[in-house]
Parts: sequence; C-alpha cells; structure tokens
Amino acid sequence: MQNDIEQQDIIDNLRSVDKNGTLLDILLEFEHVLDEQGIYAYKNWKKGEVAMGPKLTRHWLHVILMYPYLDMPNPKAGLRLIKLGCEVSFKRATLKTPKIVKSPEDLDARNKPKMNSEDVWLVDIWMPRKFVDEFTDEKVQVDDTDTLVNTQDLGQANSEGLDDETNLGQDV
Repeated sequence: MQNDIEQQDIIDNLRSVDKNGTLLDILLEFEHVLDEQGIYAYKNWKKGEVAMGPKLTRHWLHVILMYPYLDMPNPKAGLRLIKLGCEVSFKRATLKTPKIVKSPEDLDARNKPKMNSEDVWLVDIWMPRKFVDEFTDEKVQVDDTDTLVNTQDLGQANSEGLDDETNLGQDV
C-alpha cells in the first residue's frame, strides 16, 4: 500500500466503478458484509470512503478505505474481519489535493495547481471472494418454501425464452 494517494486517482477509481455495474454490485455486497458483521457499530467506520477498488483476484476482493486522520476507525472492528478470514491493515498516508488557484503563486513550474497535503488513514482490506460471489444468488419463495435460485441462470433462461408459456412441457 502506498504512502501517498492523489485525489484524482480516487475520482478515476470511482468513475470506473460507476461505469461497471458488476463492480458496483460487488462493492455493495462488500458493504453488506461489513454491515452484517457489525463493523459500523465501531467508532468512525461510517466515515470511510472508497479510495481504491474493488479489485478482484481469483480468491480475494481488495478494497482500500480512506479516513480523515483525526477520525481513525476503531481497529477492534478489524479484528472481526480477521476472524472472518479477511486480511486488514491500517496505514497512515498523505492525501494530495490540488490547491484552488487564486494567484500565480498557486501554480507550479508547469502551470498546474500546487498540491495540498493532508494526513489520512488507509484501511487495506482483503476479503475472501466467497463472501461477495454470493451476490448473484437470491432467496425467492417457491411453493411456500425458501429456495436458493441462481439469478444468473434465471436471467440466461429468460434470454433464451425458456420462461415463455408456449415452451411449457417442451422439455419432455
């Protein structure tokens, strides 16, 4: 994890997540796991912002959350995540943001705004992917019983026309 993070990198990351609906769904599922584990009950965890990620590997989901330096999240919540099998680390870093240009002194030699530096905390979380891969499954009620249905398979069946009433009984 790096010591400096630029505001533009955070903005670029959020734009890429916004363009990709799957990444947004994964990020929402990540947040849901944090909520289910009671992480937001710990001091300052609600104040976090996604700085990087979500990045998926074969077995892991990687997300870096950023917090104001004076609002460090309670590390005890990280222990809950570690018990789940997550890897959690806290690191002090510097957020670089461009100055608001009011005079020529606010520009550097390349005529770009000089950068302000602000101390922040970065919480690096590696979560086992199994917790977020379940976002494609939903419990639905079928014949008064709760059945687990893979919504991807359901969507594929729909696109193939298998839900069409004229196809009922055709699989025999």
